[in-house]
Amino acid sequence: MKHFKFQSAVFIFLCWVFVYPAIAQQQTFPQKEDYLQLLERAAKENKPMFLVVHQRDDQFIPFRGSVSKKAKDMLSTQFVSGIVQVDRDEFDHPLQRAFYLNKPMYLVTDKDGIPILRVDKAVDGGDELENLIDSANTLAKAETLGKLTAEYRKGIRQQSLLNKILRYNQTFDQYTDQQLLSDYIAQLTIEQLNNFETVVFLLSCGPVYNSKSYLLARTNSKMVDSLYSSLPLPVRKKINNRIIQRTFRESLDKRNFSLAQNVGYFAYTTWTSNYLRASNSQGYYPLEYKRLMKDSLSYVRMARNYYEQSFYKVDPDSLSRMDFAQDRKINFSGNQLVLDSAQNAEFKSLVGKGRKYYQDDLANNLNYGAKQILAFERNDPSVIFDAIRWQKKTIDLKPDVPAFRYTMALLLYRVGFYAQAEEEQQRAVKLSKSNKLYQEKMKAVLKQMQSRRL
Repeated sequence: MKHFKFQSAVFIFLCWVFVYPAIAQQQTFPQKEDYLQLLERAAKENKPMFLVVHQRDDQFIPFRGSVSKKAKDMLSTQFVSGIVQVDRDEFDHPLQRAFYLNKPMYLVTDKDGIPILRVDKAVDGGDELENLIDSANTLAKAETLGKLTAEYRKGIRQQSLLNKILRYNQTFDQYTDQQLLSDYIAQLTIEQLNNFETVVFLLSCGPVYNSKSYLLARTNSKMVDSLYSSLPLPVRKKINNRIIQRTFRESLDKRNFSLAQNVGYFAYTTWTSNYLRASNSQGYYPLEYKRLMKDSLSYVRMARNYYEQSFYKVDPDSLSRMDFAQDRKINFSGNQLVLDSAQNAEFKSLVGKGRKYYQDDLANNLNYGAKQILAFERNDPSVIFDAIRWQKKTIDLKPDVPAFRYTMALLLYRVGFYAQAEEEQQRAVKLSKSNKLYQEKMKAVLKQMQSRRL
């Protein structure tokens, strides 16, 4: 399954960013709005909502190209619409509590905020946007999740109703209500719980790991384990991701660190023999929990070990080699991997083609870790010097990224190496010339460093 890490650093959605000048987008409809205010307006005006939800910066571009007059008219008359920017750290934001957000999305909801249509792929502001709006209007006239949810809230517990709601949750990549899932499972017979298709559906709903629903779904654990391995890899990934995401969400909702540790263990088990990926996954969720809870002391202690062991001490080609072996189901001996001559020759023929991906991956993670050290540690220079080591490796891997130079400049400035900090910041300014707005920000930071007012 895919590598679990600080996803905002590694998920890329190139068609959404830096395509057109930001100035030209200032007149693009809709405008940036507060979600709760939009929800209030939707209820008051009895209109559905059309939202563009993202976790990017202010330079985010909501559509490819300009928005047509027809689309603007449709949005302004038929919907309450707006761009909603959700900061990754806002883990209690209503949209973060409802959806797994790992990329920008177009979200059409009813007046109560219950989804009608979700699209994760970028669309242009003309025909594609108009077609998307037409599709949403058509779907709104049929059976919707909102209408089904209203029935559930009235106390109706028919199995067919619950099944439909659970399927919608999966369609919208929405966190499943665990009580609703429990209500559904309570109506199943032992024979149904021994049916593999039923079990796959239940696990795909995303039960919290080791919860009653999860354990009931695995009533016949031997059968599940044997047949589970026969599922296509994308299906297994999707199931595992749903369980992981829902369990971590539960840990945040209940402020339960043990759940974050449990989901880390579950993620570890999904990597089988790839011990590096497994270790990274196991360490990520407890660490991210501490970060989101602003537990500075615990976070810094855990982060120093996590980034040192998981990224700083890891060579890109070594990680590539392990992924190669796992993809080909080559057995590991303990924590040792030995390829035979034919396997080694194949790996050498492929490693160069994938090297950039692994270099980017390590650089992005190390840079993110260094930035978090800047955010969480103020008093201990030894921690900052750890982050400087990480950032040096980041720059060795990707020397021409202005954001990486900027992070290094801030680290050097923090420990009083002002001359070196200014040199790095000057490089950040020079490297960001293709992005005028970002370059102006880099110049402003440089002036602050030079005046010692940062």
